[in-house]
Amino acid sequence: MLANIFAFILCCFAITSNIKPIESAGSSSKVTPIQFVNPLYNAWYVYSINRVNTFKEIPIVIEANEENILSKRCNNEEEIQLKIESLGKFENKIQDIQCSFCVITKSNILYLEKLVDKLKSGEPFINYEDTIKRLEEEAKNILQMLMRSNLEIGKWLWIFLLKIVAISQYGDNIIPFIRENPFVDDQLQSGVTSVIEKCMAEKYLPPTAMEYDFISKNISTYHIMIHHLRDTILIHDTFYDRVLAVIEFLYLKPFWHYNTFLFRQIKEVDIDWSETKQRFEHEVVITKRFVENRTWMYKPYGRLDSQLLLVKIIDARIYCYLTVVLHVYEQQLFMLGEQALTDIKDLIINVIAEALNLTAYKDDFLVVLSSELKSGKISDIEHINGILARVRTKANGILNDLNGASSNEIDRLSLNLYEDQLPTYDLLKKIINDFEDYLKEFKSFLPFHYKVFLNFIGVFQYSRLLNRSRLS
Repeated sequence: MLANIFAFILCCFAITSNIKPIESAGSSSKVTPIQFVNPLYNAWYVYSINRVNTFKEIPIVIEANEENILSKRCNNEEEIQLKIESLGKFENKIQDIQCSFCVITKSNILYLEKLVDKLKSGEPFINYEDTIKRLEEEAKNILQMLMRSNLEIGKWLWIFLLKIVAISQYGDNIIPFIRENPFVDDQLQSGVTSVIEKCMAEKYLPPTAMEYDFISKNISTYHIMIHHLRDTILIHDTFYDRVLAVIEFLYLKPFWHYNTFLFRQIKEVDIDWSETKQRFEHEVVITKRFVENRTWMYKPYGRLDSQLLLVKIIDARIYCYLTVVLHVYEQQLFMLGEQALTDIKDLIINVIAEALNLTAYKDDFLVVLSSELKSGKISDIEHINGILARVRTKANGILNDLNGASSNEIDRLSLNLYEDQLPTYDLLKKIINDFEDYLKEFKSFLPFHYKVFLNFIGVFQYSRLLNRSRLS
């Protein structure tokens, strides 16, 4: 049975305590994700998370063998089952930490609300600078922990962090910059309250967690938890060292004056990007005004149209490239030798893996597609034709959505392929390399991982992730 599992899905779906079936790219049937056989996290991270204190009355304890299995490769079905169970417990531990931090955040919101009023009344910022830096560091640490754990991050945490950064950014200039108190925010306060209530219902927090003096009564647990979190987050990258750069990208500042590569033509296919480009530029103008007016301080989620549009554009380009690659591959199935086909198939699977890695495995369709290519025969014309048809339909669906079409039946892909362009094998390699170069170019344009951006706008699906070892 283990061999059948590996044969069907060598790209290895991740299963979590919140198992969700996903649509197969090839039919209407459901495919339940299977636990990834490779390590999910590094051993130090699992060890450290397991030792973080929380407010939970009965602590979650991950046994030594469970810690070990999360950071090693599985060799048999028994180990896979243990990893599934261990992952469920590990994610419960992460959720437990997040619940405890949410209670801390509730207390900090009240403190910061009063602090801003003091600053607006004329008290010097320097008196509170160290405290604000400490609160910012705590929020960044919990955010990084959740990123590394591939758990979804609630809006409440993003809002809280962005508002702390807003205060720390302006310091003594707070009076002219802050029109009203950013922490008097219904979305933030109600979001935190609803999370705490849910955590209490799920026994992550005690019944007293909503009391105003809960943190002061449990101050030692709070200090130990924050200390453990700080020790756990050993690796800091651009995201955490340059929070302001992150905020600028969350609202697409790098694209305000440069978006050429988003709409560059793919040589082998004609696509009319003009309407999408015009729409994107229109949305960016509105977003730019949203940022420059500092509306983001009060309503961090008040403007996401341009961000959601960007994700669709990147997805469209991925499927357009794949359509071209698979079309040329299908045309040459009976013209190339077995070794050449094998080499090309490996290149295609590798470039899909690059796309999945860039987009944080958010796309179930692409996930299943990778598995089908991996497990299918290299010369099975019906298999490749079926995949090609679905990929082309997917590309057209996104393009039609970008162009405001009510139907997905419009074919917007006009292939420009000529027999005398290049020898077939070289042409295939060139198109695949062009695809890979585009992914690298987009990645190099970002000041941090695309996953962070996807998490912020809420299109990141942790329960469907693959290959967590790359992200931990």
